[in-house]
Amino acid sequence: MLILLAGLIHCGQEIPFPEEFTLKRPVGLSVTPLPGAKYSIQYTVQNQELTFDGYNLLISRISISDGEAASMVPLILNGSVPTFLHNYTQFDPNTTITVVVDRFIYPQTYEPGTTYFFRLQAHSRKGVRSLSSNEAWGVALP
Repeated sequence: MLILLAGLIHCGQEIPFPEEFTLKRPVGLSVTPLPGAKYSIQYTVQNQELTFDGYNLLISRISISDGEAASMVPLILNGSVPTFLHNYTQFDPNTTITVVVDRFIYPQTYEPGTTYFFRLQAHSRKGVRSLSSNEAWGVALP
């Protein structure tokens, strides 16, 4: 009877409970300001968690601490979060992905000559956000 009960409890679960609420912190973010009000964002897909669905890009005019990152609204490019859509099958820490972001729409407006700070957060389809990546920064070009 105990074995049957244990089997029923785990029936239909594909993801162990603790893994649903933890995501690895991304590392290795870099940014390059480009002419024409653009930034080149470079990162690798490092998350293998089954609920991972992409990365949030955080942008600020001041340095972003881990505490501040937890409550920041990420840049929205495709109408929803995460900013950059991925999944665990795209794990490849040896391949750099480059995305050009132009004229921030939300949460920041773009102003040439201003220093912007960037961080990435892994995001899960359950709405969980990881601790943020290293901070990268650059002075916006006209």
